[in-house]
Amino acid sequence: MLKKMTVYVTSVMLFCLIFYQWVFAAENLLQNPSFEDTNNNMPVGWYTWVWDYKPDIVDFRVEQEGSRSGQYYVTIENKEARDSRFLQEVAVKPNTSYKFSGWIKTENVGKDVLGANLSLEGNVTRSKDVRGTVDEWQYTELYIRIGEGVDTIKLSLGLGGYGNLNVGKASFDDVAFEEVDSIPEGVNYALIENPDAVSESKDDESKSEPGNTEGKYTTVWLVVSCVVLATIFFYYYSSGKLKLKDNKDDE
Repeated sequence: MLKKMTVYVTSVMLFCLIFYQWVFAAENLLQNPSFEDTNNNMPVGWYTWVWDYKPDIVDFRVEQEGSRSGQYYVTIENKEARDSRFLQEVAVKPNTSYKFSGWIKTENVGKDVLGANLSLEGNVTRSKDVRGTVDEWQYTELYIRIGEGVDTIKLSLGLGGYGNLNVGKASFDDVAFEEVDSIPEGVNYALIENPDAVSESKDDESKSEPGNTEGKYTTVWLVVSCVVLATIFFYYYSSGKLKLKDNKDDE
């Protein structure tokens, strides 16, 4: 009987773990985030922009060999110094925090100005950039806080930036845009606000900041799991199917 009970308990625990991961997994809000959907050697759902565009100066393309995951990744090659980007517009919610993340590698990117980075159109706050030649995929991220009156933003995978023109190749793969409960303390983040929206006082803004809910869902699910296990235990014990001491037949 104890062996059967062990199987039941183990099965319930495994179910709880899988269900927890499924329920609370962050949703990637980007379309085609790993660039597996392509059309004419360009990623579906993304468009391009170049400062001071001239033919044959910047090459945007999808590549295969050396991807971080899946089959494809995207590359920007600036043959002359430019600010060049893949862009995607995404819907957002006011008074909500997000994390924009991705993986970058570079080839012959200038080291004296801003290199390959994640950013937003119309905002100078950027992720940590990658310069020079870096063959291994490097993780980088940018936290974003959305204020009142904002419902869409444009996310950027770029080489260079505002006031920073650069050369070389920058490749991107496995990018993600996810809603988060809070922004880690001390992290530099981009604040996106609509200047036409009604401004709130500083006190009101501080009250509206999302609290640190780290561990909240874990605790709730632990309680739920314990209740489920206790109910199963009570059922078998009250029905006489479970005994607290092993009989010789159970040994």
